Amino acid sequence: MVNLQSPACNHVDSNALNFLKENPAISRSLLADCNHDFDKVSTFVGPIVKATERCTSTSYYIQAATTGRTAFLTTNLFDFEEARVTEIASTWLIGRSRNCAIAVPDPSISRCHAVIGHSPLDGFYVMDVGSSNGTFINHQRLPTLERRALQDGDMVSLSHIHVEFFLVSDRKATPKLRLKELPS
Repeated sequence: MVNLQSPACNHVDSNALNFLKENPAISRSLLADCNHDFDKVSTFVGPIVKATERCTSTSYYIQAATTGRTAFLTTNLFDFEEARVTEIASTWLIGRSRNCAIAVPDPSISRCHAVIGHSPLDGFYVMDVGSSNGTFINHQRLPTLERRALQDGDMVSLSHIHVEFFLVSDRKATPKLRLKELPS
């Protein structure tokens, strides 16, 4: 068990500390991924607890967080006033059903509407799973069952509900290398 009352936590931002206390499974995983460096964990968690400050186009957000091994989402789609945290996973179902990781109680949202997934090699993606009213990335409708990479700042629309997508990662973004074609 991690002791969040220890002197090592005295300088950790209080919002970050509250997040860690409220999410013990994520806290253990983040601390392990960050070699129990509370400063690194606090730096990682800081943007997560301030997601609403990043919203520029809409009041709703889905924020993906990853350390490479640990991935989870935070969102205020359940309740505008309160952020909720998903379980650590590699895929999260979004839909009207209460069984979804992100349940959106809106009649325009299908019971199983879309999936957000994470691959350590390829990053985060979204896929429409056959919704009635569609899933859109930056105003372009996604074909059913086609994965589309998500970037920090993308606008994801689930039917008419617009959601800003944010990414928090402890890794530096590295461009994907493409092999040049060899002359024949």
